[in-house]
Amino acid sequence: MIRIVEHFRIPRILLLTVGIWPYNQSTFVQFQFLLFSIVSNSFIIFQLTAFLTSDCTVDLVIKILSTTSLLLMGIVHHMSYWINTYTVKYFVERLQHICNELRDENEIAIIKKYANSAEYIAIFITLYTACCGFIITFTQIFPRILSTFLLVNISRPLYNVQFVTEYFIDKEKNFYLIFIHICASLYIGTVAFAGTSLISFTYFKHICGLFCIASYHMEQSMMLNIHKKTNLWNNMEIDKKIIHAVDIHRTAIELSEFFISNFNGTYFCVMLISVLCLSLNLYKLFLTVLFQDEIEEFLLHFIFATAILIHLFLANSCGEEITENYNNIFSAAYSVHWYAAPIRIQKLILFLLQRSCKTHGIKLGGIFIASLEGFAALSATSLSYFTVLYSLQK
Repeated sequence: MIRIVEHFRIPRILLLTVGIWPYNQSTFVQFQFLLFSIVSNSFIIFQLTAFLTSDCTVDLVIKILSTTSLLLMGIVHHMSYWINTYTVKYFVERLQHICNELRDENEIAIIKKYANSAEYIAIFITLYTACCGFIITFTQIFPRILSTFLLVNISRPLYNVQFVTEYFIDKEKNFYLIFIHICASLYIGTVAFAGTSLISFTYFKHICGLFCIASYHMEQSMMLNIHKKTNLWNNMEIDKKIIHAVDIHRTAIELSEFFISNFNGTYFCVMLISVLCLSLNLYKLFLTVLFQDEIEEFLLHFIFATAILIHLFLANSCGEEITENYNNIFSAAYSVHWYAAPIRIQKLILFLLQRSCKTHGIKLGGIFIASLEGFAALSATSLSYFTVLYSLQK
């Protein structure tokens, strides 16, 4: 028997950390979510208050927005999944119910194949997030380590201003309090962003598995017709497999559409913020390489830019995979020897093929179909905004 919760092992740990795993909503967890929300939101506020005490130049605006935009994506995911806690719980339970009905060993193998693929991606993203968090943390406190423990005199300030903030207190005297607040906000935002993205990715991987199972049953139905003599029992078996294939195919479509309908606004906001964040960080990365020669600044914007690119690529590649698996059942129906089947079975296949006239894809924000072509379009848009920013500054 397949336990779906085990397939969400890594996303479950990440979501438990930030208090939005749907199966654990005690009073303590709700307090944990509230506390983490206050910490992450307050950090963005303290970044924006820098506009009150500093000259509002274009460079300052870009520098602040390049960091706040990524953290804002984490907050949007964090709040959205908390609001839709019971919806996420319903998705997991519905998947469990569908997998409980799988009896064929090949069906179970297909689901496990896609679940393992999602887990490998989850491991990579988790390790990448942990490494990036360590690098950003270390680069902020590195001058303090040199001056305190190694007794090295450094010419630049000990307060490393990678994140422009205004706490209205002395930054040198309260360095460690500010440092803890920055790190806590950064970790909460990145864990929430990674966890919610991975649970969506794992969910859609299971939907790909359902589409693949539908194609498998379509191919198997016609294999019965080719290798066995036509009789009433054989026709009933073929009917049963075709009906099962159509039923699983329809269920997979319903699950994907229901998920997107509940997170339509979330993905629309995330898509806009992603393009903005990537453009601003590419711009700051370019300026750092050409003029500033600061390794800490370079690492910060490089990590933010690559994080957005990885997120966009995985989301769009998952959408591409769903579209391909959706179309596979129709390809299987076209490819099999349908003409050798009885008339009644040919009519069943005809009804299925009529559904192929209607395309299916993951529509993000109601306007954008997730695909590799979409990834290229979003990347090109970000590069266009980057060139516009550079030409205006120049």
